[in-house]
Amino acid sequence: MHTLKSLQYPWKLYIWLTLLLLTLLDLAVLLDIRGASGGRTYRFMLWNYFLAWLPAAASTALDWAFLQRRGPLRLTLLAGAGLVWLFFYPNAAYLLTDLLHVFRNYGFDPQQRFWTDIGFWHHLLPMLLAALLGLLIACASLYSVHRLVSRSLGRLAGASFAVVVLLLSSFGIYMGRFIRWNSWDVVSNPLMLLQDMRSLLSDPAWVRHLILFAGGLFVLQAALYLVLYLFTKMNAGEGKHE
Repeated sequence: MHTLKSLQYPWKLYIWLTLLLLTLLDLAVLLDIRGASGGRTYRFMLWNYFLAWLPAAASTALDWAFLQRRGPLRLTLLAGAGLVWLFFYPNAAYLLTDLLHVFRNYGFDPQQRFWTDIGFWHHLLPMLLAALLGLLIACASLYSVHRLVSRSLGRLAGASFAVVVLLLSSFGIYMGRFIRWNSWDVVSNPLMLLQDMRSLLSDPAWVRHLILFAGGLFVLQAALYLVLYLFTKMNAGEGKHE
């Protein structure tokens, strides 16, 4: 019988609460920033943060489903929560690409070598925190699901699963940023996605752009995930010797 402790609770709860608190504090700062016209420049981050937290919610739902008694209902719950998690997973790391809005919203003086105006840093630092939080939410969510796969299918399957998810995430982030796909388009408009892919894959310049951008994202996400994963193993090893 699986228990909450075997799924690393309450530590997972502490991590989610910490990330949620930081998210709310960051949003409070971002929503206080006003542009030249007086509008709230980063209001869109409310929606982007909401989407970023959906994979976290789905991974928690997967933990709950994993604890249920074996049977058709458990399998259905795992499949449903797993698909929701997979479709929305790229939205967390997608926050990294929102950094571009800082440079769009804040002008650069070509006479200066660096941005010395404190206003620029007031824009950059909370958006940088948003990018970091997005990556951390993604990594924590992936780690949780990675462990479930490893427990069910073995370590090799778990590692392969993590690599495939990171590849799909990098592709999804690219398509969301440049082609403006949404996670729900997979269900609501799959024919449009297929048409887009068919036309885009016939363009060598686009394929090169995809490989360079998504490849860089994959390396970034994989490197961060690997470091955090090794930290969990280090802490586990220390715990055995206490």
